[in-house]
Amino acid sequence: MKKTLLLLFTIFMTHVYAQDVLMQNGTVNVCSGTFYDSGGDIGIYSSNENFVYTICPENTGERTKLNFQEFSTELNTDTVTFYDGDSITSPLMGVFSGTTSPGLIVASLNNLTGCLTVVFASNGSLNNPGWKADISCTTPCQNITAQLDSTTPISNAEGIIEVCTGAPVTLNGSGVFENNGTGASYTWTLGDGNTAIGESVIVSYSSPGVYLVNLDIRDTNTSNFAQGCPNTNTINQVIRVSGAPDFTGTQANDNTLCYGEPTTIEGVVTPLTLIYNCPPPESGQTFLPDGTGAVYSTCINVTCFAPNAVLTDISQIFDVCLNLEHSYSGDLKITLISPNGQKTMLKDTGGAGVYLGNADNDDSSTPGVGADYCFSMNGSVILDNGPTIITGTPPNDSREPGTYLPVESFNQLIGSPLNGEWCIEIIDHLAIDNGYIFSWELNFDENVPQEDFSFTPSITTQSWDSDPSITSVNGNSITVAPTGSGEFCYIYRTVDIFGCEFTEEVCINVADMSQSQVTYYLDNDNDSYGDANNSIIECLPLPPDGYSANNLDCDDTNPNINPGAQDSLGNGIDENCDGIDGDILNIEALNYRTISITPNPFKTHIKINLPLNLNGKELDIKIYDLNGRIVYNKNHTSFEGGITIYNLNNFTNSIYFIKISDEEDGLVVIKKIIKI
Repeated sequence: MKKTLLLLFTIFMTHVYAQDVLMQNGTVNVCSGTFYDSGGDIGIYSSNENFVYTICPENTGERTKLNFQEFSTELNTDTVTFYDGDSITSPLMGVFSGTTSPGLIVASLNNLTGCLTVVFASNGSLNNPGWKADISCTTPCQNITAQLDSTTPISNAEGIIEVCTGAPVTLNGSGVFENNGTGASYTWTLGDGNTAIGESVIVSYSSPGVYLVNLDIRDTNTSNFAQGCPNTNTINQVIRVSGAPDFTGTQANDNTLCYGEPTTIEGVVTPLTLIYNCPPPESGQTFLPDGTGAVYSTCINVTCFAPNAVLTDISQIFDVCLNLEHSYSGDLKITLISPNGQKTMLKDTGGAGVYLGNADNDDSSTPGVGADYCFSMNGSVILDNGPTIITGTPPNDSREPGTYLPVESFNQLIGSPLNGEWCIEIIDHLAIDNGYIFSWELNFDENVPQEDFSFTPSITTQSWDSDPSITSVNGNSITVAPTGSGEFCYIYRTVDIFGCEFTEEVCINVADMSQSQVTYYLDNDNDSYGDANNSIIECLPLPPDGYSANNLDCDDTNPNINPGAQDSLGNGIDENCDGIDGDILNIEALNYRTISITPNPFKTHIKINLPLNLNGKELDIKIYDLNGRIVYNKNHTSFEGGITIYNLNNFTNSIYFIKISDEEDGLVVIKKIIKI
């Protein structure tokens, strides 16, 4: 508490040389000393006071800081009000009374005056000891300009670097400092979520796309930013990284050949369009030590949007997420500041001794384990009113990770530029704790249009590698005729405008000389019966996928119609492909339907029983095995109601199909027979 036994003369001299100031009406420019209530160091304030006092820094660019060491006024009646500027029309910072200390009060970064305006009002009754606060000022940031000095490879005429996936890129940068750059740090943000440290770095990209690179420089002045004062410009160096084009359509007309058979291989290439996928900007780690009087600030550089894009609706900010731990949430005030200085409070002081995250509550600076706390207008409660869990060292109540409502609406950010430095400002009011912000990110709604950096690198050359089996070249098409059997592969080679080379390999298989040609029929409906009008010739012992060895299907679009299906009478559908429609039966058709095979099953011979009106008619008789191969093919003339076929004892015991046809009359009958 304030001393009460000092001599008046001593007090007077202290005020003069220590630049102590008392609460009164007026303005003072000071960056050291002590700020007291009107009673000074030994007295108390008076009743019915109503003072407005503005405390400003001594030099342009400085910001006033008041660090309260003692505070006691009559609760709710004798109030101290702070404004962030040089008048009571400036933004309100807070109202305090009782023994709740204001802690550290600092003019904000967007307060161009650097002043704090303090209003004190007391009533006519009880007067308390008042307050004592240390006065200081921040050291103003110097102007720092980041510049890109040179790159390897050099940029093109548009100023854009173009490289292949995985190729090294050398970035050489520097800073132009208004005063002194000794001890400055240099961090490159590479646009893919990664960073590189140093004035000169060598980087590469593993994925194709368009990336925006910037250089973040920080000097050693930490009175405004915990990481040091930053550069005020952006480099926005665009790097295009080429990727493999689409070779769809690069294929052989036939990739399985008979011995000595040629085929044509077509080369087709479609270049890959490079897309700019702006990663969510995310900061690095920031230590929050015991309240030292500094305002801790961590910033991210947003570069995703068109140059003049501004926030027009609060829904455009999806959320702001911080991964942090702190051992005393009650003294933390967290504010989001936009590139033009507009700000909104995410968390105010409150919450007392509740942890944030898995805090390590001791005197060391050992990091605890961070938890994710997001702020969104879709939240339901503010963080200080959220549920708690037990965690930390020692175990204590800690706010449950999740999404919370900010203390102030995102409406206060309407009109802010979307691109630029967005900052989180943290004030730690009490010197009894510490913590870490491990990272934070600002997520915009996916419907906010991003700047279009997309680019399609053209293909400059494309050709097939030479091969002795290539017999002719016609543009991007080659004809090949391998002279042996086995696998033969051909390379289609392309180079894009970046100089990046990509290849596609096409392989064909050539059958052995001993394998004969076989005709296979398209089986479009996968019922094991092929279409006689759609065939291929292969040197394969079995039909390829989608083909059959027989051509007995009469409707290759319907799997329920084939020679093995059960025919239904009178429905107008020829399910078993025997040539008879159920709804056009007539006497002649009925005679055809009376065709039968006996004996069936058979051993050595069969008799085809035919209508008598077919006597003297020459019919084509074919027998097929289950693979569709013709195992019997002869013409026979019907005699006395039938045709007998002998010498079938050499047939393998199996199922066969016999086809009886007469092209002249359009007769086609297929029957299943069984050899035993």
